[in-house]
Amino acid sequence: MHIDLWTLGLQAINVLVLVWLLARFLFRPIAAIVVQRRQATEALLADAEAVRTKAQAAADEIVQQRAGLAAEADHLRATARQEAEAERATQLAQTHADLARAQADAATALARERAQSQLALEARACTLAVDIARRLLARLPPAAVTQAFAHMLADDLAALPEGERHDLAAASDQLEVITAAPLDATGQAAIQAALTQALGTQPAPTYRTDPDLLGGIELRGPHTRIRNCWRSDLDRIASELAAEGQNAA
Repeated sequence: MHIDLWTLGLQAINVLVLVWLLARFLFRPIAAIVVQRRQATEALLADAEAVRTKAQAAADEIVQQRAGLAAEADHLRATARQEAEAERATQLAQTHADLARAQADAATALARERAQSQLALEARACTLAVDIARRLLARLPPAAVTQAFAHMLADDLAALPEGERHDLAAASDQLEVITAAPLDATGQAAIQAALTQALGTQPAPTYRTDPDLLGGIELRGPHTRIRNCWRSDLDRIASELAAEGQNAA
């Protein structure tokens, strides 16, 4: 086998030129393209990572916002519940207060009605008592009634303080004796005897009549007044009943 060195050398030169051409016009552009593609890919990956990071941040923010909204909703519900309970408690207290006020007003009105009824009954009782007293007096002998009240007048005069009796004795000519009916001579004598016994003088009283006394004697002096009659007793009883009725109310 013959090897031609020139041919071999030319083939070697051709190979070297081909390699240089490939390196110059093929490998370098391809390498540059690969580098560019890699850089573009890395940029895309970086952009994608940035987008993913941003999306994750947005998602985290949304989660936080949802958590905040949920907490705010819970707070609003709790506040609304507390306000509703406070309003209900206020309305309930107001209702109780109105009920208590209504009950108190009703009790006051009932007590007032009872007091008015009591006063009306007492007035009727007094009227009835006056009527009964008149009827009883109509059946009694006037002289006996006058004699009985004359003794009572003597007892009332004896019970007076000594100073008042002395004043009555000194003004014996200014005394007035009032009776429900005119006194006859016997009645006036009984009154005169009672005054003389109690005062130790001989008074000369003036006699007058007042039918409202019903029965009994009223003695009036300049500074002293003694009522010993049924009308006085009935008025005193009516006053006591009225006072008891007011205290009970």
